[in-house]
Amino acid sequence: MVRTTGLTRGWSPVISLGVMTCTCYGAAFYAYGILVDPIRSELGWSLTFLGAVFGAAQLLTGFGASIAGRLLDRWGGKLIFTIQAVASMLLFAGSWTSSRITFAVLISSALGIMAATGFYHVSTAIAGRVGPADPSKSITVLTVIGAFCSPIYLPAGAVLIDSAGWRVAIRVFALVALCGALQAAYFARNGSSDETGGASASAFKALRAAIHRPNVRRMLLAYAFAGFSFSTLLVYQVPIMIDQGLVLSTAAAIAGFRGFCQLFGRVGVIAALAKQEAAFALRVSYLLAAFGSLFILGGNVGLGVVYGALVGTSLGATTPLQAIHAQETFEPEDLGLLMGLQHSVFALAGGVGPVVAGFAADLTDSQSPTVWMTMCSLLVAALLLRGKPLRPVVEIR
Repeated sequence: MVRTTGLTRGWSPVISLGVMTCTCYGAAFYAYGILVDPIRSELGWSLTFLGAVFGAAQLLTGFGASIAGRLLDRWGGKLIFTIQAVASMLLFAGSWTSSRITFAVLISSALGIMAATGFYHVSTAIAGRVGPADPSKSITVLTVIGAFCSPIYLPAGAVLIDSAGWRVAIRVFALVALCGALQAAYFARNGSSDETGGASASAFKALRAAIHRPNVRRMLLAYAFAGFSFSTLLVYQVPIMIDQGLVLSTAAAIAGFRGFCQLFGRVGVIAALAKQEAAFALRVSYLLAAFGSLFILGGNVGLGVVYGALVGTSLGATTPLQAIHAQETFEPEDLGLLMGLQHSVFALAGGVGPVVAGFAADLTDSQSPTVWMTMCSLLVAALLLRGKPLRPVVEIR
């Protein structure tokens, strides 16, 4: 249901959500990949440990995403984004420690809570409810804005690390994330289930009813394999390129280019959905990402650019496609809760990926196994995704 009064008039809430997405994803997801090598070099911590810190954050996200979705359904975005603002201060505090335990607790808690309250499962649910256009267009605009995240954070983060160190970089990321959360708490504070008639009385029954649907189970399993791949690849893409002989600044620039190419994938979603269902377009995106990921092993700038173009475009398309496909499938009154369920599965699988990849890299002294794992997992995701959604409600005009 589209509102036409107050702050929900026009695109201001969607733009605000896009800004919040950039600051939250930048600090809680993309930045970690460029911090891994500098932290390991200074403190001597293993990739297994650093991967486990991120994995713990993903697990916390997985358990917290459905809770955040339920809070969104009940009370709207203001509470969610206030919690995110508090979590950004935990990230700020984590930059001061050299203790493994303190670092692990503060950083994993901060990243996990920020992701649970600020990633696309929250922002797309709000955009679908209060955006000025139909949900698919609102989600696409939101994710197009979000596509500018990694092109900004990765190169800028590399410059910050080279000039001031990784600790200063984390502090800057944390403060920017705080500002992003606070502006969203004001401009995009709506989005509760009051927009669609109110949340169901029992969250447990709503979750159980959704999971009992075969199409939902298949979708969630596909998203789990995709989450394993995306999390692993995006955390280790810079270390992979460094392992292949590139310097940090070059690797970060290629990673930023990959992020910029997400814009093209997201702009193309509207045209793709005009001709194909979301599930089919999503399968194609998974396959393209699987094929494109192999180019990161090339060890030179040219093949790195090919990796960035192919993987960036395909991963860019998967973000709105996964959200649109899920919104077509789930019930609208519990959309926040069920989008949280979708992200829980995605994040829990994503939490396993960096740990497994870090262990494999430490064991083999090579990042190549990481790439092969991500490729195979994406192929499985593409094979699992089948059929039209149960409840087609999104129409592209």
